[in-house]
Amino acid sequence: MPRLVPSEQFTIPVHQSTPGWDTEQLAVEKHAFPASSDTIQQRIAFIWTHANGFSKEMMHPLMQRFATQLRSLSTFQSTTFDFYGFDARYAGDSARLNKDHPFNPGYSWFDNAMDIIQVIKEMDLYDNYDKVIGVGHSFGACSMMVAEFLFPKTFHALCLIEPVLNPYVVPYEALSQFPAMALTLKRRDTWPNREACYTSLKDRSFWRDLHPEVLENYVILQQYALYDAPDGTVKLKCSKEVEHTIYWASLYGSATVFNSLRCLTIPMHIVHANKSTFTDPGFADDIKALSPLISNAIVEGSHVVPLEKPDILVPEILHLVHRVLDTRAKL
Repeated sequence: MPRLVPSEQFTIPVHQSTPGWDTEQLAVEKHAFPASSDTIQQRIAFIWTHANGFSKEMMHPLMQRFATQLRSLSTFQSTTFDFYGFDARYAGDSARLNKDHPFNPGYSWFDNAMDIIQVIKEMDLYDNYDKVIGVGHSFGACSMMVAEFLFPKTFHALCLIEPVLNPYVVPYEALSQFPAMALTLKRRDTWPNREACYTSLKDRSFWRDLHPEVLENYVILQQYALYDAPDGTVKLKCSKEVEHTIYWASLYGSATVFNSLRCLTIPMHIVHANKSTFTDPGFADDIKALSPLISNAIVEGSHVVPLEKPDILVPEILHLVHRVLDTRAKL
């Protein structure tokens, strides 16, 4: 099954310092991987965050592969590691929890960063684990770095996959013409049924390049990207208006994340995609030079490489884990 079946599911409030603190909620899942041996030497929590317009389940194929690899290594037989994933408040299951509350058009990467802090707090990660490691993609990756900047040593380490980084604030007009911005409000978000949705997407270049398990999670399995509307149609849980707003939030968010890298106090591994149109991989070494705590890699794929080629990212995450734990296990 492409979807990881959670061991526990939670509904928690959003962070108290954000708009909607008294009404909005987050859908959180825990995936438990207890130690194989009788003696538990350490416990590690991994938090996974998704890209704009997607949901936590889109990361499941990568999470499955990483868990399998980690458990296969002798170094980790005495390690309990648990995965925590959540939907940003206007995406996936969180969007359905908040469907009766008006969307906040001022929602930003900073709000999502505070919600990450909320997940850590509500799940008691510091009390229950020896290490807390973040793995984020795009908007989710940037939000993790904002959380780390605001609250240093929130994480013991971060793996950022295709974070959207700019050293400066992009001119307003230029951002408005960025392809993702220009096309989002024009895209379709309603279909007669799931089969019609799948048929309309499967042959388009973007969707054709996705890993089959990711596309299955997105379209075919009813719990994830789509929901059944009262009129009998199916709609995206993350509306195109929400996706568009989050792209606008990159105006200041992207520069904040880039420049905050100079303040790092924890190990970080940044994974760039060689075909990315969001962060030019040609600047990978310039980004790495911002801090001696940054390592990096360039892999084959586009901005959505976790959804295209989850297998090639497993060694990248494991590289970071070895740095943090000073292990010498080999892939």
